[in-house]
Amino acid sequence: MPVMPQEWHELSEANTRRWMLNHQSAIDFINVFFDAVELWDDLIDKDVKISDTHVNRSFMNLMFVLPENAWFSANKNYYLPLIMMSINGFHDANEMCKSEEPRMRNLAFHIRNLGIELYIATAFLLGGYVYMRKVSPEIRTFFAFETFEEWELNHA
Repeated sequence: MPVMPQEWHELSEANTRRWMLNHQSAIDFINVFFDAVELWDDLIDKDVKISDTHVNRSFMNLMFVLPENAWFSANKNYYLPLIMMSINGFHDANEMCKSEEPRMRNLAFHIRNLGIELYIATAFLLGGYVYMRKVSPEIRTFFAFETFEEWELNHA
């Protein structure tokens, strides 16, 4: 993931609050999950310096904050298969991006962000099908911050 400007992070925070209908426990779940995803990606890609603060925060959140999160606890059976699917897609993407075949690199580009489905799945849990359909395209558009060509340059 490219380093995003502060304005993007602020907009991401505001969007997450809005998409999650200001449900603090759901927002906290999303934030913990994606903070860990960002760290994991940085550890694998080795493309940015990782601070001890980020490592400590992510591990503390995964080991203590997430299990204590009421929203996650209530919906754990719903989320765990989605989380495993996104982890598997992340691993597959990291392998496929090294392929000689352009179609496999293109597939890697698309499956690398399966975790975004957690935003959409949470929108469904919070607001139902109609609400999910309302925000799903907006969520996907917001996180489509690089083209395949830009991404491929960083994974060549």
